[in-house]
Amino acid sequence: MKIGARIIKTGIAVTITMFICKILNLEPAFFGAVSAVINMQPSIFLTVKTARDQILVHILGVSAGLLFGYLLGGNPLVMGIVTILMISVYLKLNLQSGISMGIVAAVFVLGSSQEQFLPHALNRSAVIFAGLTTAMLVNILLWPPRYSEQFKLKLQESSEEVALYFCQAIQEYVQIENTRPVLDQKYREKVHKLNQEVRHLSVLLKREGEVLSFASLKQREWFVRAEKLLDYNETLTEKADRIYELVPQRFERRLAAGALPVSDEFKVILEILQSGCISVNRLTGKLQRAIIEEQQIEAEEISEDYWEKLTKAIEEWQPKLTGSYYIHPLIEAAVMASEIKWASRQAKKLLQEVNAK
Repeated sequence: MKIGARIIKTGIAVTITMFICKILNLEPAFFGAVSAVINMQPSIFLTVKTARDQILVHILGVSAGLLFGYLLGGNPLVMGIVTILMISVYLKLNLQSGISMGIVAAVFVLGSSQEQFLPHALNRSAVIFAGLTTAMLVNILLWPPRYSEQFKLKLQESSEEVALYFCQAIQEYVQIENTRPVLDQKYREKVHKLNQEVRHLSVLLKREGEVLSFASLKQREWFVRAEKLLDYNETLTEKADRIYELVPQRFERRLAAGALPVSDEFKVILEILQSGCISVNRLTGKLQRAIIEEQQIEAEEISEDYWEKLTKAIEEWQPKLTGSYYIHPLIEAAVMASEIKWASRQAKKLLQEVNAK
């Protein structure tokens, strides 16, 4: 069992809250501990956001409890009326996430002793805010989440796996013979999950920067470039998925036609497609070093050499085409070449942008 920083910080927040309540003679202290646990969030942004919402929720709940308790007493009927009223108010103010705690706070205050209602109610209100404040300060000051390093590591891993996934898709198509291809669904899920994790970290990192405003201009510029690399990875993954969809189609078509031998001209086209994959892999590696590791990498000129070479090969193959059987591979070759061209061109554009900074 792994005990992370958030678990430890929650325990610390509960301990500090209990001590504060004991020192200030605030009762019941356990409710302050509950408030601290609820407001211990996985990021500083969410802590601040949740605390802000919870403070408003509790102010409304406590105020309702004080008002109705002072005027009408804390009997069950009043508690029911306050519950209905506060739920309506929270929904109107878009504070759905804090409804439960807000109602508990109101009922908690209403449950104060009627003999000295106001002092007891204020005491209980202080318990709630002691937990809120402690949770927020502990999460900000103790071991704040290091999303920047996590983001870099995951982006690096994602870039490597996406490039490999794209190249594997092309190789699976190119190498089809007479054996039914077995697509690795687990690996596909792994690549998609990596992209999702990086995207999630980018959202958290952006939120932290918005809350704390700690990022320098250089850091913000780096993050913009890193997000572009993430966009590139996600799009490249989608293109690999589309290529993988062509693999079983080509196999079934060859099987239905009697597994005809591949012509020398089409072999040339397949070799060109495979060489394009090598180029994409090389450019992706350059992007990783230029953006993630911030190395000085020489940019490459965008050219039409690859496309012209493939066009020439297709033109040499076309005169020998007979029947509709050959139309599908012609279309598929054009689709794959288009995906490779986009990947190569986009990577070169990103490299040029990085060098222009």
